[in-house]
Amino acid sequence: MIRRNILSDEGVGQQFIDGVLALKDPARFPWPGQEGLSIYDFFVAWHHQSMMLFTPPTQQDRNSAHSGPAFPPWHRYFLLRFEGYLIAALGAPDFRLPYWDWSADAALSDPSQSPIWSQDSMGRFTNPGVWQVRVVPAERGLTRLAQPRPLDRSLGTLGAALPARDAVRTVLRDQLMYDAPPYNSSASGFRNYLEGWEGPARIHNAVHVWIGGDMADSTSPNDPMFYLHHCNVDRIWHAWQLRYPDAPYVPAQSASSDLAFHRLDDALYSVFREATPVTPRGVLNPLALGAPFGAANHYDYDSLADLRD
Repeated sequence: MIRRNILSDEGVGQQFIDGVLALKDPARFPWPGQEGLSIYDFFVAWHHQSMMLFTPPTQQDRNSAHSGPAFPPWHRYFLLRFEGYLIAALGAPDFRLPYWDWSADAALSDPSQSPIWSQDSMGRFTNPGVWQVRVVPAERGLTRLAQPRPLDRSLGTLGAALPARDAVRTVLRDQLMYDAPPYNSSASGFRNYLEGWEGPARIHNAVHVWIGGDMADSTSPNDPMFYLHHCNVDRIWHAWQLRYPDAPYVPAQSASSDLAFHRLDDALYSVFREATPVTPRGVLNPLALGAPFGAANHYDYDSLADLRD
């Protein structure tokens, strides 16, 4: 099945909107044991918790899903699980998450005027009658708001710019290794350039900051744009994998236990009780995913042409 550009396929865009609105409804998709919260809120909490688990806990840089090698595979896993709920909500087995190609919008004189921010598209989620935030970070974890509030965005006001297409292509061309010691936010390699700790474009991180508001926090999935953004990040990783098929995922399983959650066969951090733990190895190929995923979960992208030199 194919993941498509949301601005090139009006139908899949509407399906995505309908699906996230369904998952946000506690009456239709409740978070078990959390009255008034939904499965959508559950995913927000999962992402937040992943950022609170430092690996190892003696440092404050690499966590279980960020600032380390597991950043691309963990988010691929996260998207796959969310995509599964969207498929269930829509009753559409062939549905796949769309992506937002923010590098195309970076070429606009004012990216905040892109059609994606219209009320017919993702702009509607700032309407408090459509969408409200229920869970936010707290000093010691996560807190549930007594009074849900509207979604917060501050497009282009925090000093970041959307990454340009040429900057993405440069990273895809020049970064020959997947990752390198010390496997954190100061490392060399494709993963750290993609995540945005290295390189002038700050690729993934810059988009979170450019959108701002809730997207700039550990509970960034509160904004449905999170999924469209990370689907594009996954597309870029897939393009790099196809360009350098012999570049191995690192670190290997023999690496130090300080790299727990990030080694090739470690279980990726999860709040699901998976019968078979999901590992980086198991999600390296979206066309041949390992257990617990199967052929019904496989996906490809409609185009990678814009990512080639």
